[in-house]
Amino acid sequence: MAAGKGTGVVLASGVLCAAVIFGALHWEHTVALPVSAGKVVNGVHEYTIHEFNYYYAPSHMTWHVGEKVQMTIKDDSQSAPPLPHQFAIGKHLATRTNGFPKSQSLAVGWKTNFFDGVPITSGGSTGPIPAFSVSLNPGQSFTFDFTVPNKPGFWHYACFLQTGQHYMNGMLGRIHVVPAQGA
Repeated sequence: MAAGKGTGVVLASGVLCAAVIFGALHWEHTVALPVSAGKVVNGVHEYTIHEFNYYYAPSHMTWHVGEKVQMTIKDDSQSAPPLPHQFAIGKHLATRTNGFPKSQSLAVGWKTNFFDGVPITSGGSTGPIPAFSVSLNPGQSFTFDFTVPNKPGFWHYACFLQTGQHYMNGMLGRIHVVPAQGA
C-alpha cells in the first residue's frame, strides 16, 4: 500500500511539473512576446520587429509582392548593460576571416541586400538607399515605409554586430516573399 501512495505522489508531481512547463511556454509565446502577424491600417501592413538579445520577434514573416509595408524596428535589449543591434535583410552570407590561421569565417553581412533599388520612406524623405540596414542603440526605434519589391523567395534578416557574433548566436529571422495576392 505504501508503494502505491509513493507512486501516486510521483505521478502527481510529474503532472504538476509538466503543467507548469507547458503553461510557461504558452505564456511566453502568447503574453510575453509581441504579436508577430502585423496589422493592416488603411491598406498598409504594419510590422514591429523587436530586437532582443540574440533573437528577433517575430522570427518569420510572409510578405506579398506589391504590399505596402510600414516597419518599426525596436531595440528591446534585456542585458545589463543593454546591447545595440542591427537589422539587415538579404541573401547569401558574406564572410571574412579574422586573419588567424585555421580560424572560422566571420559573418559580416549579406552579399545581396533586399533593399537594393527599393525606395524607402522615412522622416519625409524617399529614395533608394544602397546596402540599407538599421542599427539601433538600446531603447531606440526606427520606422520606415516601402513597397515589397518583385523579389520572391526566402530572404533572411540578421544582426552582424560584434564581428558577426550576434548572428552566430542565433540573431536571425526569415521572410518569405510570395507573388501578389490574386496573381
